[in-house]
Amino acid sequence: MSYILSLLTIIAIYVALTASLDLMIGHTGILSFAHAAFYGIGAYAAAILTVYAGWNWLPAMLAACLVGAVLSALIAIPIVRLGGDYFILALFGVQLIVSNLILNLEPLTNGPYGILNVPRPSFGAGQLSTGLPMFLFVAAISAIVVGAVWSFVSSPMRGVLHAIRHDETIALSLGINVARTKVVVFSIASAMAALIGAVAAYYFRFVDVGSFGIFMMISLWAMVFVGGTRTIAGAIAGPTILLLFPELFRFIGSAGLDLARIQEALYGLLLVLLMIYRPQGLMGMGE
Repeated sequence: MSYILSLLTIIAIYVALTASLDLMIGHTGILSFAHAAFYGIGAYAAAILTVYAGWNWLPAMLAACLVGAVLSALIAIPIVRLGGDYFILALFGVQLIVSNLILNLEPLTNGPYGILNVPRPSFGAGQLSTGLPMFLFVAAISAIVVGAVWSFVSSPMRGVLHAIRHDETIALSLGINVARTKVVVFSIASAMAALIGAVAAYYFRFVDVGSFGIFMMISLWAMVFVGGTRTIAGAIAGPTILLLFPELFRFIGSAGLDLARIQEALYGLLLVLLMIYRPQGLMGMGE
């Protein structure tokens, strides 16, 4: 039971991350390669404030969300005016810069060794324990994030975002402030990622730079496109499938088989087949 709850908790974390990333990619056309960086910023901010500064979990989590929002806005303001490949490369650079800063700010982040013993959230006299209590906590925060994304894209803002995604020139001609809207969306999505990063720090009780690198960013993109963009069902399906798929191999006998290599090959094959036969994703409905 604890194994199942652990899997469900991790899936809940990635569902919220995927939904917030889809707010940028699917709805606004912002091809962000720095989402994992803000997830890491939130995790480190919460860990530093609770472990080193002695803050309570709730103000630390809210502060981590605020840090993510402010930093993302400061980054987005100069970058958002770039177009095409330059924009993607700039955000890719942000991802690398954040990882290197975490590694080199050793007095604050403990460098490559990470921060241990992040305290769990507490209600009343005791902390939440591993298993059902932590799953319910993570699932509740994930539901809040997904609900916020759904409310945002169900509002009149949906038309504004989709106009920007389809053609920025036409959006400008309609009186839409494209640059400001992109900064706002980028900041909101990044703040959500930072919030989930704080929640992940409380759940795993350990943060290190290896958990927020390029591989994670690629995984998040895969989850968005496998599940399907512009749909909450896709944000749930993508992480669920890609996180559960490797777990199937735990039940296969390993005698004479290099399961790690077979798993990687089948994982890649799954992505290729989906992109060929279902390019809009499993839950996507196309244009």
